[in-house]
Amino acid sequence: MGRIIGVGRALGGRVVTNHDLESVLDTTDDWVTTRTGIRERHFIAEGESCATLATDAAVAALKHAGVAGESLDLILCATSTGPESMPSVACLVGEAVGAQGVGAMDLAAACSGFTYAASVADSMMRGGLAERVLLIGADAMTEIVDGNDRATAVLFGDGAGAVVLERGDGESGFVDHILGADGRMASAGRAGHPGDEQKLYQNGREVFKFAVRVLPEMVEKLVARNGITLDDVQYIIPHQANARIIQAAARKLDIPEERIVINVDHFGNTSAGSIPIAYPDIYDEFEPGKHIITVGFGFGLTWAANLYRI
Repeated sequence: MGRIIGVGRALGGRVVTNHDLESVLDTTDDWVTTRTGIRERHFIAEGESCATLATDAAVAALKHAGVAGESLDLILCATSTGPESMPSVACLVGEAVGAQGVGAMDLAAACSGFTYAASVADSMMRGGLAERVLLIGADAMTEIVDGNDRATAVLFGDGAGAVVLERGDGESGFVDHILGADGRMASAGRAGHPGDEQKLYQNGREVFKFAVRVLPEMVEKLVARNGITLDDVQYIIPHQANARIIQAAARKLDIPEERIVINVDHFGNTSAGSIPIAYPDIYDEFEPGKHIITVGFGFGLTWAANLYRI
């Protein structure tokens, strides 16, 4: 199983509050906060990109783990906003952290990207193809968001999170994964690549209904098929799309909100970055023997969840 030995994150260099957006959009702090729970978010500054965020998060995670880039066997980066189609963000990170010759690839599953990539990393480790993996979720959503569209411009931020995974034979590590997608719902949200004229579009109502349904369903499925209860789960880390989605799921699961990680108020929706960005805030609180469930959902529509035993 792949167990987490280091975590790190990086955020866009510009902090943008709801009050800042009031001067450029027909919106108010109260309107945004009430509907989304978001109070501020980070935008990339000049010279920054999805790749620089991914690299900074990776450097922080490697330092936290106390390992060097050349000790890695694989680099996986979940992203939909790389600065160019080729080379991959993972390749750029590998060059920056001194991991020459190490396999590197990007995975695109929108906001479910990190949870998808975690299942790939764990499978590679279980299959004996990698002993140590650098797993990253990174997106610079402001590259594809229409800054004049009130419906989306207030939601998204730029950030990256990274974890270092090490193969182990003990009880700690990833236990189970769920992956799903439904291309029939592709019209609910889509976007072009950075630099394209096609900006991000989403049907907020449809995405909301989908997320409120699928989030608790995945949690309940992982718990049931692995013979544990919600009392065995220390934290649920959901994709940080909207505080109302997360709170609705908490009510359906009848689980205290303090056991559900919510940071959307400070970071907004950072797509594939949102789940790993949360790890540095809770890593030192991990209770051995407990579990963590991570849940992603996003355009595609895609969904994925991971069960991790601490």
